[in-house]
Amino acid sequence: MANSNAKSLKYFNRNQNVKSISEKINMFIKSLTIKNFRCFGKGADEKGTIIKLNKGLVAFIGRNGSGKTAILEALNFLIGSDYLPTKISEKDFHKDAKGTKNDDAIIIEGETENPFYVNVDVISNTNVSSTVIVPCNKIRLFIKRREKAEKVLDNPFRIEKTVIPILGNIDDLIYQNQTFKKSYKIILLSEVDTVVNDLDTAKEIIKDLLKGNVSETQQTDTYYEVKFKLKSGEIREASFPGYSLTFNPNRIKGLAKSYYLAKDRDKDVVGSYSLISKILTDLHWRYKKKQANDESSSIPQEYNNLAGSLRGIVDEKGTLIKKINDKVKSICCEDNNFQIDFIDIDQPYKSAFITKKEGEKILLPDNLGSGFNILIAYALFSYVADQEKIPIVLIIDEPELHLHSDWQKKMYDVFTKQTELQFVYSTQSENFISLKNWKQIRSIANFEIFPKEETLQEKVRASDGQTGTRADYLNDYATRNLHISTILRENLELFFAKKIILVEGPSEKYALPKLIKLAGCDIESQSVAIIPAWGKTKIKNYQMICKVFGVDYFTVFDADKAVDDEPQNENTSIENNAQSGKIIKFSTSFEKLLGVTGDNKFQKLVKVIDDTINTTAVEKEVTEALTSIKDFIEDN
Repeated sequence: MANSNAKSLKYFNRNQNVKSISEKINMFIKSLTIKNFRCFGKGADEKGTIIKLNKGLVAFIGRNGSGKTAILEALNFLIGSDYLPTKISEKDFHKDAKGTKNDDAIIIEGETENPFYVNVDVISNTNVSSTVIVPCNKIRLFIKRREKAEKVLDNPFRIEKTVIPILGNIDDLIYQNQTFKKSYKIILLSEVDTVVNDLDTAKEIIKDLLKGNVSETQQTDTYYEVKFKLKSGEIREASFPGYSLTFNPNRIKGLAKSYYLAKDRDKDVVGSYSLISKILTDLHWRYKKKQANDESSSIPQEYNNLAGSLRGIVDEKGTLIKKINDKVKSICCEDNNFQIDFIDIDQPYKSAFITKKEGEKILLPDNLGSGFNILIAYALFSYVADQEKIPIVLIIDEPELHLHSDWQKKMYDVFTKQTELQFVYSTQSENFISLKNWKQIRSIANFEIFPKEETLQEKVRASDGQTGTRADYLNDYATRNLHISTILRENLELFFAKKIILVEGPSEKYALPKLIKLAGCDIESQSVAIIPAWGKTKIKNYQMICKVFGVDYFTVFDADKAVDDEPQNENTSIENNAQSGKIIKFSTSFEKLLGVTGDNKFQKLVKVIDDTINTTAVEKEVTEALTSIKDFIEDN
């Protein structure tokens, strides 16, 4: 029997049956895979958790501890510029990943929508050194505990970041609009376990593989074979080891880079290591470069005039400075030209800072409040992103922090209108999501990511008899702007609660909290939201949203239509879209069951509920419903 661990062997000139890649579209990170990182374990199939992203905005929503920040930081570890040995700690490993083997390693992998490129040095089959351009579409971060220290005070973790190439025949269109100096485009790339040049050697290695005589290290050694075309049209062949694809930003072109605004983003506005400090350092370099070429600059003289005026206001005769110079000279016996200065004229930007002017008063960042500091931090990162010549992913953890609701809405509007960046953020505010842009939303529940593609593609039948996928119906909601007329903004609360109770209108919204509490359920201590659909015909819309985004929901409605057995009937549609065992259908209207009839029903119902002190006088149908709802709420 063949060794199950044996790898396939390839050798030069072997024909490849692979798909060529010819489509060229804008760069962004289209998917992220996380394994053994914080709250995300190995996954059901041992391949980790796969998270689909999209161009433009991606908003992660979920309860505290659901993994929103873990996703953002995983992405930043992967494509950011942080020095990872100072960032990784034992707490970053999943609770079940306790060992030192590869199976317990943290793996974070990102896939790009279109290729980026890495320069690799090779020696061709004509024994000539060349540099080839290898198209890649994945970047991978691998972190594992060291089995033993290799030197004193060694880092306890082995951290490897590599890029993953595109294998097979490489269509020239993959390089469209790209220019490479002194490098050659490859036309074929294949992965081999061992580089061999003749069939006899290949046969011997295959025999060793089948017998299990090749060590684990030898089996995992990877080489790549390439064919590339010279400007003359001649074809050359070469090979290179897998470690040539170790991440090196100086050899990579076109890969997105991330900037991360964490929750403590005040530090990006002030401080020696803040983003503003880095920007000012860059401006200082530009200033010095320009000043070096401008011998006629009047800035030094203008500053001397200003400084002299400022000194003279309180120390007109220079008494303080004369005293300092005299005392210093009496000890060191040398003249010392000490003076009071206000900025370092040689590097003015190094000591600069952002202020806000209010009348004659100048406010420093510490005086502005957290809201302004967050806006400044966002503006600074946007500035840096504009200056970068590579694709940028801007990552923000809860952009709503310290912002007034009106500012939140305006910032979200700014997010949606930008087209140059990929925004990935977490939020717990309904002001930063919209069902108009439902494709941007990623809901996290029980460490699973929603919506799932199989759910979106499920066929459903509407009450009017038409059929379509769930994705079709959500697209229809967006096209018809039902996020304004049907799915009210205040009802977006359904995305942020643990459990949802869907009801027809305000009567149930007002009455159920008190009745549930009288039934023995402390609803106020639970993360439960009661969502009024404002009409029976809209309940199915909310059911659709809950099902797609993994929200646990219970449906309460009145069976107040004469016909109840037609597929297109609203009652039937609601029942078909309800979660199994999580539905109550009252025989008549909710108000009538509580003894409310006639005009002004809601006002009458409010008085009935306010006067109710227990459920003994409540209709049996209602108390049975309360028991079912109580069980739903308390079921963890």
